[in-house]
Amino acid sequence: MEKIVISGVTSGFGIEWLYELDKDKQAEFFILARNKAKFDAIVAARPLKNTAHFINCDFSALKSIESAAEKVSALTDSVDILINNAGVWSGDNIELSQDNIEMTFAVNQLAPYLLTGNLLPLLHRGKKSAIINTASFRHSDAKINRNDIEVKSDYNSELAYCNSKLYSILFTKQLAGLLKDTSISVNCFDPGIVDTPMLKQGFPKKLNFLYPFVRRFIARTPKKGAETGVYLANNTAGDNVSGQYFKDKKIKKVSSLASDPSLAKWLWSESERLSGYSYPSLAD
Repeated sequence: MEKIVISGVTSGFGIEWLYELDKDKQAEFFILARNKAKFDAIVAARPLKNTAHFINCDFSALKSIESAAEKVSALTDSVDILINNAGVWSGDNIELSQDNIEMTFAVNQLAPYLLTGNLLPLLHRGKKSAIINTASFRHSDAKINRNDIEVKSDYNSELAYCNSKLYSILFTKQLAGLLKDTSISVNCFDPGIVDTPMLKQGFPKKLNFLYPFVRRFIARTPKKGAETGVYLANNTAGDNVSGQYFKDKKIKKVSSLASDPSLAKWLWSESERLSGYSYPSLAD
């Protein structure tokens, strides 16, 4: 039985990702989310065949993430799959977390960094464990200021999101390098343009008149958006594939920024500084 830790399953394509894995696998799920009532309503309408433990986690709060990891550790001594899917597109005005960190960066980058690090001991005990991070084609629109990783000085919600998805790829590649001598793989993927609440939230206001057209004729269904995530969770890509960016179940090229090792090291250092957390030894 596989032990699967997954976030971002109470809205968007994450719901379908969970149900596809539930259909495919004999598993024990550890659901990390804030709203238990919302999750309970989802599974009441569509019961899961596998056991699911709900663990409260606010992905914008460092202490909450560490507490959630501790609760996972109390329930299982190993993790086979970690899915970092929780994400936000913040509003037009900058919002800070309780740790005084810009919200998009806190949830989309620091949360996966911190949760993954805290669960590494359990992932080491899994069988050919996999870490899967949700990225996006919007990473190609990122613009980085190494003196302002949180874009606090000239805040723009779209840029904050695009940068965070670049960071998802850089984090994936840097972590894959650190894990190269272990049995843990780490990959990321682009779900595409998916018909979710985030699509509406992030749609350019000046182009709102196009939203119905995009939703009807271009956007993917949540189930289609989850396809590549399911593919990676089922290890269809192969045991030796790590540090890659996928779309439509195929490895895809990334932007020049996403291929920059120095930028990946900088991101890692900044994530360490802002979270106050350093990774444990990554040797088997």
